[in-house]
Amino acid sequence: MTQTINESEYPKRIQDTNNGENQLDIEILIELGNIGAGKATTALSEVVNEKIQVEVPRLHISPPHLVPKIFEKHDDIMAVIYMQLRGEADCDILLLFEVEEAKKIAAMMAMVPLEELDPETETSAIEELGNIMIGGFLSAIADFTDTNMVPRPPQLVKGSFDAVLDTFLVKQALTSEVALVFDGSFRRSSSEAKGIIVVFPSVELQKILINKSREWLT
Repeated sequence: MTQTINESEYPKRIQDTNNGENQLDIEILIELGNIGAGKATTALSEVVNEKIQVEVPRLHISPPHLVPKIFEKHDDIMAVIYMQLRGEADCDILLLFEVEEAKKIAAMMAMVPLEELDPETETSAIEELGNIMIGGFLSAIADFTDTNMVPRPPQLVKGSFDAVLDTFLVKQALTSEVALVFDGSFRRSSSEAKGIIVVFPSVELQKILINKSREWLT
């Protein structure tokens, strides 16, 4: 089952395993998303020397294999940045943009008009964006859970939504029981672009999040 939660109307908890006793707290997941977006806002604004607002207004919680059904973008061509975080607990993060949205953000970061953006600059800017965005979420998760996770170099892949996701979801189905999917928006004074952030916490990281949530709530 997939749950979609707007920040203003989320339930307090979701069940993250089949036994019903262990639960992730929605408030904390939303807050982690906001903290990660806040860190990315600061870093992106410094890179482009202009205020860039990153927001994550909606959260979807889904088994990994159902993620493609959330957005119905099956044949849309996407630019996807994939990063693995390894350490005391593992976590994989995907950052997805439709190709045209990725070009908007790349032009925003390179501070050039969209029509002047060349492929090399586009690739470099998108990879840098992935480092900044995923780094923001990594920092938020690591600070909250007090765990050490080291990012591996990001991978940039382009292809249809379903084809690209299928490559990653085969592995995730074996290592993670839940996917946390944040809708993202990137705004500057003259333009806006949309993206999707998918966090696949390992079973070990889910347990740490649950335990830290209980400490935070007591």
